[in-house]
Amino acid sequence: MDSTSSNLEQVLDQGGLLNRISNRIRRSLELQEIFTTTALEIRAFLGIDRVKVYQFHPDGSGKVVAESIAGDRLPSLLGLHFPAEDIPPQARELFVKARQRVIMDVISQRKILNQLDCLETGKMLESEDIRYSIADPCHVQYLTSMGVGSSLTLPILHQEQLWGLLACHHSGSRHFSAPELKMVQLLVDQVSIAIAQAYLLSQARQKATHEATINQISCLLHSPLTATDIYQTVLEEAVQALQAAGGRLYVTATEGQSPQLYRTGE
Repeated sequence: MDSTSSNLEQVLDQGGLLNRISNRIRRSLELQEIFTTTALEIRAFLGIDRVKVYQFHPDGSGKVVAESIAGDRLPSLLGLHFPAEDIPPQARELFVKARQRVIMDVISQRKILNQLDCLETGKMLESEDIRYSIADPCHVQYLTSMGVGSSLTLPILHQEQLWGLLACHHSGSRHFSAPELKMVQLLVDQVSIAIAQAYLLSQARQKATHEATINQISCLLHSPLTATDIYQTVLEEAVQALQAAGGRLYVTATEGQSPQLYRTGE
């Protein structure tokens, strides 16, 4: 097969991969399914040992929410939690700025000829491609202890904030070509789109639930039930809608009546 045919086949394979992920996102807004499928497809596409999706928590800690592993060269990290200090703020800022972090050889910190190198001399130009900047020694030790020989990490963004990371690990040194980096970036962008869609859907469902609760309470207020039954039912519905542990409703006294206090969930 000549180089032209090989390049065409590669382009078609990459296009098919992008279409599969895009179609999966259109058919399903279940994020877990999308994360798992994306990790599997990217690992198979790159032919590496492990791909994981890592989600940050509000306190800065995180959890591996999806993973694809080939063989037993690297251990499974699925479901494991990691403290916030494992990825310090400066590292997170670099992820957002660089969009991709590549470590060709964890032990030697070897870098490939990148887009800002002079192709004739191989020497660095004035600006360095921060995708290949030297990793923190603690991070190198961290990867080495897990048996990782090379890595590619991309930020997953939501509303221009760092939602999580997609990490590609291989037990040996690995060269990631420009077309590979571009394709993985496109796939991660699709994951960001899926997260945005899922959040919008969640907000829409929550709004619909609240509107239904308001309509139900409105109907109760106009029902033929006694005031006591109405107030108690309304209180219970409000507590359930707000997902509260309990609630109290205090009805101010009117002429000839005593004030009343209604409770639920307490």
